[in-house]
Amino acid sequence: MDRISALPKHILHDILARLPEKDAAMTSVLSNEWRDTWYSFPILSICDRIIIGSYSPQIISKLDKLIGYVTRRLLKLREQSLTTKVFKLDMRPEHNNYMSHHFDLWMNMVSENRVEVLELCLLYFAPYLVRQYDLPRCVFEVRSLTKLVLKGKITLNQSFFNHSIKLFSLRTLCLRELLVEDKGIIEHLISHCPLLEDLTVYCCLVYNRKNPFENEKFVESLFLHGLQKLKEAEIQGIKEVYIDAPNLENLCYAYGPFYNLEVPLKLNLDSFTRLRCLRLRNSSITEKWLLDLFHKFPFLEHLELCSCNMLERINISSAQLMILEVNSDLKEVNIDAPNLLSFYYCGDDRAIISFLTSSDHLVFNASPVHEFRHGYYSLREFIQNIKPQKVLASLSLSVYHSNGFVYELLMGRKKQEWFDHFGGTKCWWHDLKIVKVTYSFNVDEKLDFKNAVNAILLSTDDRESVSFSLEL
Repeated sequence: MDRISALPKHILHDILARLPEKDAAMTSVLSNEWRDTWYSFPILSICDRIIIGSYSPQIISKLDKLIGYVTRRLLKLREQSLTTKVFKLDMRPEHNNYMSHHFDLWMNMVSENRVEVLELCLLYFAPYLVRQYDLPRCVFEVRSLTKLVLKGKITLNQSFFNHSIKLFSLRTLCLRELLVEDKGIIEHLISHCPLLEDLTVYCCLVYNRKNPFENEKFVESLFLHGLQKLKEAEIQGIKEVYIDAPNLENLCYAYGPFYNLEVPLKLNLDSFTRLRCLRLRNSSITEKWLLDLFHKFPFLEHLELCSCNMLERINISSAQLMILEVNSDLKEVNIDAPNLLSFYYCGDDRAIISFLTSSDHLVFNASPVHEFRHGYYSLREFIQNIKPQKVLASLSLSVYHSNGFVYELLMGRKKQEWFDHFGGTKCWWHDLKIVKVTYSFNVDEKLDFKNAVNAILLSTDDRESVSFSLEL
């Protein structure tokens, strides 16, 4: 026997935990000792798409093999009185009819084995063609559980209200596209997680068990109280949200494209005085609301605005803001943020952008969305509309259909053979002194940097894609 195989089991388990899942599983064929180590490894990650593959006539026999494999590993852990540290199950819900009994068995076994992390994913694309899975109540009585992730065709019915919940150690909870008989079930569950630090509620549905073919409705409101430990929350697809979480630092809220975006934002943002990161998507916010934002959140460092279609202009003044991401069509963006380190803009290329910053390392990434519709001339206008009040440290752009205008724009004159004298050339565009150019060719041919530059800036042929960075 080699020296590694002779190590104590807990050390071998630690080695397996540091390997990729596929490599860790392959150790089971090395020897009987390693096979025994693998079967007693307390981390199980099961995905039918990886183990079984695509649908085939032998699907039932493959499912039987999977069932036997998982059951044997869980029995091994129970026989040796080992804690199940992680149990992840990712299955296609079309297998629910055949697998539900075994799901129940596995949920009971990991609950008895004091599971610490439990993830069950049954995401679906045709909700009326497959049977939902009723999650056993034993899962909510596991005191050792620190992370619970439930995704897809999983139901919580009315009897949930009458059952005890003992998730006293739970730190992370993710509920994605679940089916609940009553909208209050989610609130009831979360209220029994006193140590919760990270919460995700994504597009959960209220359904009628007696008539499952009746149209399901999204949960429209969520009222959460007493979440003193909560630091991160992601809420999507819910109209009205109230969260009592005075220590919340990171919030992502998406109203959802299936609602009327002209309805005012119903979210108690004012109570999150310690907020450091705020991401708003598909939300109806106004210019005035945004202007008052930084007075309410003195610690806000990261702001993301995505598809906030009621906004036409952004005026931001903040001494704390370091990261700004904007993915909306705007007419004007004005930023006064002396500590800004990163600014990403994806929107109308006709927007006028100006910003004031004291940072020496600002990175500005821009992806104008109208390039394809307006051609390269709109990109010329887009770059000229950027008006930094201090010289940029770097700028990254994706340029399509370049026809030599990049050189003219940066150098202020017509194209010529300029590469050999490039180091001493001064660009007119905001006093940029150094230009670095890279180019992605369609062929595998490797070109040196000089030929690449000449191919881009000195050629009259249209090119498919150009990316370049500008630095001091």
